[in-house]
Amino acid sequence: MTSLTENKYFEGVITYDVETNILKESNYSDYLKERYGTSMKFYWGKNGNLLRKTFGNSLGLDYSLYIQKENTFYVKYKSIDTLYYYNALTQDNELLEMKESKSDSILNQKCNKIELKLKNKYNGKEFTSEYHYSKNPKINYKLYQNVNDGFANVIYKATESPYLKLKLIFDEITMTYTAEKIEEKEIPKNIFKVDTVLPRKKHP
Repeated sequence: MTSLTENKYFEGVITYDVETNILKESNYSDYLKERYGTSMKFYWGKNGNLLRKTFGNSLGLDYSLYIQKENTFYVKYKSIDTLYYYNALTQDNELLEMKESKSDSILNQKCNKIELKLKNKYNGKEFTSEYHYSKNPKINYKLYQNVNDGFANVIYKATESPYLKLKLIFDEITMTYTAEKIEEKEIPKNIFKVDTVLPRKKHP
């Protein structure tokens, strides 16, 4: 029997529309337009496992799987027969500024926005991440306190909920993920199964 305590946190799937806008044309523009697809499903498991699955693209990201007990991400790219992995403590960016403000309603929910100004440690380029959220549905942020990647630990502690819109703003491109549907339901354990057939390689 499931307790009321277990029921208070979100388990289910959020479907996002994905929009990619090229701001500066380059040799990589065609690839960037294809890389992030046109939609994404974000699966939230009750034990903290996460799966982001991309649709509408033949190149670029296939899926990103986070296994909470291992604190590890497994990443699969389309047309590449390798499963990449990295520890979620990995952090490639420096946080320059974080601020919060009001945002527009999404799915009839009043939202706030947290904006992160970031700087890549390797190339020195600055970019912005915007997280729009409503605190509904609610997640257990403590499950992600060791996820430095993307400053998820900082974001989830502040929001205690999944984003309803994520906007990544770089010099040459913007990507916007906007929630279209939220389905609260039990997620089968095999959704979060790590592929044991593909060769593995540490993510560069």
